[in-house]
Amino acid sequence: MADITHSAELIGEYKASLAEMRRAAPIERVQSVSARNIEDLSLDDVTEDLLIEQFLDMGEELGVDTRQGSIYWDACMGSIIRTAMLFDDLAQIKEIISIQTCTGDVLDEKMMERGLKRNPDQATPATYYVEFTGAVPEIGSLMSCGDYFFTLHQEENGKYTIVSQDTGTEMNDLVEGTAVIPDLDVDGLISATLGTLYIPAVDIEDDDSARERLISRLSGPDENGNKAQMKTWCESVDGVGSARIIPLWNGPNTVKAVIVSKTGGVPVTGVVQAVQKYLDPSGDGMGEGVATIGQICTVAAAEAVTINVKASVLKKSDASLSGIQSAFKALLEKYFSDMALEDYSQGMTIRYVRVGALLEGLEDVIDYSNLTINDGMVNIPFAITQVPILGEVTIDGNIQ
Repeated sequence: MADITHSAELIGEYKASLAEMRRAAPIERVQSVSARNIEDLSLDDVTEDLLIEQFLDMGEELGVDTRQGSIYWDACMGSIIRTAMLFDDLAQIKEIISIQTCTGDVLDEKMMERGLKRNPDQATPATYYVEFTGAVPEIGSLMSCGDYFFTLHQEENGKYTIVSQDTGTEMNDLVEGTAVIPDLDVDGLISATLGTLYIPAVDIEDDDSARERLISRLSGPDENGNKAQMKTWCESVDGVGSARIIPLWNGPNTVKAVIVSKTGGVPVTGVVQAVQKYLDPSGDGMGEGVATIGQICTVAAAEAVTINVKASVLKKSDASLSGIQSAFKALLEKYFSDMALEDYSQGMTIRYVRVGALLEGLEDVIDYSNLTINDGMVNIPFAITQVPILGEVTIDGNIQ
């Protein structure tokens, strides 16, 4: 009994001492609390764990029971959970509306506020040449190739093309020489075969690319017809993937815009003409387009430089050379396209070691040798007016 009495006296003395210390240093206690004010933290920092930590610290300063089930615990925990949920919702809203992180419709609205839109704002179809033997179906006829449907057209040069009803880049992968079948029988038609890809299909501009253009419009020095604005103007035209601006290319007050397609290749004539019409329709600097008066603009398509790649590989036993060749070709096409769409002012280089790394990185390839690019073991440089276009990719098993 004496021990219990003595313990109670000690606890009482401790609480009295603690209360005296708090009365003696009220300013320090206020500073301790203010250092953890919510307004000093970012939205992502205000979590349930942080609020519980503050709850425990405050309880310790107040000298109350902070254990689960205590009055203090029950009084505060509901507010802590609701507050944490509120800040989590606020963080998500911030991410949705922030230019740096917004996507989808929110990004579209922010672009629209600045006079921009996605380029393209919808996925486009693929256009292929088609070759007929015998009679030709009526223009506008429905035709099929593989699992896809197309509409027959005739170009100004007299050649026949078919335009896919489906859109997106997957439409660019059809194999030349595949049979094209009219929806209705055509008397006198002997055969119809798929030709080369005329206008590649493109996907809707992705969020990252669209956001980059928006940020450039907001913070970049694109104004008064300078180089940055010329690039922005060109890349706002449908079908343009990148524009390379060459100031004073033909003397004072001249500028040349070299246009690259959305897929990193040579754009069709219609895209080049559309950019010329938008900038300087007559090419005489009279200010009939968006270019300033006296700024003589010349728009040209990028020049294609074909690259052929050959190599020998040691493959895994369950792999095929044709499969390796297809996978390697897809990687090379992406590499070339990415390089072509890069923003650079001088020139670029397709690097031999990078091509080798792409081949070596394939899962089915154990080793390789005899790698050549255009029959050489060298880098291939390009001028600002050129883009690399993949030609033949040849893979064999004659590794040495």
